[in-house]
Formats: sequence, structure tokens, C-alpha cells
Amino acid sequence: MGIQDEVRRLVNTESARHKRLIEYVVRELRRGRNLADVLDDPYVVNRSNIVDRRALLEEPEVVDAAGETTIAALRAQLEALMEG
Repeated sequence: MGIQDEVRRLVNTESARHKRLIEYVVRELRRGRNLADVLDDPYVVNRSNIVDRRALLEEPEVVDAAGETTIAALRAQLEALMEG
């Protein structure tokens, strides 16, 4: 396996994908966008499922950028959707 193959494998892992989602969400929040709107962005929706989006709400960087009150409200909404 060459270096390019190894890099491609690392970049395409679930962990790398999750990190890119965190970076995107934090960047958009710092631009002043609403968290619910960011989570509905095609970039996020096309790269995650509802469980992945719920997991984003546990990431310290996202919590810091969005604020605990906003996070708590979205956690409740996503959990209600997950339960059916």
C-alpha cells in the first residue's frame, strides 16, 4: 500500500468524516448562523444520519460555539425524531 492509498484510507474513515463535520458546524456557528439551520445544511445532511447529527451535539467544540441552551433544545428534538 502506497502513501497515497494510506492517506486516502485515513481521510475516508468515519472518524475523519466526523471531524470534518465538527469543523464545518463550528465554522458556520462562528459566522453567526443558527445551529438548527447548520444541521439542516445539505453538506451535513448528505454526510451524516440522525445519530451522527445527534453525536455532533456532544462535541465540546460544538457546545462551546452554540451554547448549552441551544444544544439542549436540539438534543431533545433529535432524540424525539430518533424515537419515532
